[in-house]
Amino acid sequence: MRCAGPGARGTGRDHVTADMELPQRLEALMDHLAPEETVRLGGPLLGLEPARQRWELVEGNRLALSRVLRRDLHLVRRHRAELLALLPLDGNVTNQLVFPLVTALGRRPVLRYIIDAVGQGGWPQRANASKAAYWVPKGPSVPGWEELFVSVRDGVMSVADARAKLRRLRAQPEQTDNDAVADLWPELWLASMRAFVDCDDDGLRRRLHTAFPLAAAHYPPEAAPLREEAERIALAQPERFGRLLDGSTGYGLAI
Repeated sequence: MRCAGPGARGTGRDHVTADMELPQRLEALMDHLAPEETVRLGGPLLGLEPARQRWELVEGNRLALSRVLRRDLHLVRRHRAELLALLPLDGNVTNQLVFPLVTALGRRPVLRYIIDAVGQGGWPQRANASKAAYWVPKGPSVPGWEELFVSVRDGVMSVADARAKLRRLRAQPEQTDNDAVADLWPELWLASMRAFVDCDDDGLRRRLHTAFPLAAAHYPPEAAPLREEAERIALAQPERFGRLLDGSTGYGLAI
């Protein structure tokens, strides 16, 4: 059955839920962490259409929250549950939510959360979570890297010294343990491919299809029926899902 489980064939309602929850949660977090920096509905925003108001509020508070978290990574650790819960609600077309989480917590716990989120909830939320995985390997995962960047920019430290210190920080056991994600990518691929097959919303499928590769070599034999169904969908709409067919998809791969 298509779109079985939570959010079954309810993509419209799920979109509304996510759209309504995200601005409220962002504003609530900002009010708690840095109320003086919260972007609120007022002034020029009042003259905009409701959809544009929502967009401005989300963009403004997401950016403000990212700045606040980068300034104090302890806040990320203290509020990790609330911050991780934002990922399935956001389109994650920017790195603003993912990067502070990766820097403070490490790649592994963030990707582990994302994989679990792709496997449950409404279809838009699953697609959003899958999209967040794109940023996990790209984010700076060493606390203190921004200070090194500023030191180099301001001429306090040479590039060579900064790189050497960064290597030492990355070599710390807790850092390497938290950053090891090679074994998790196949789980993300399977979860994303299952969502791609089970949800019949082509718009959401388009958001999901870049997360996983299609080649059989990446999957165990028992995943063959699922992979073949994903291939059938892609072959039926090559204009939408051509990247699946040309081998240029799969987060965590060198594509």
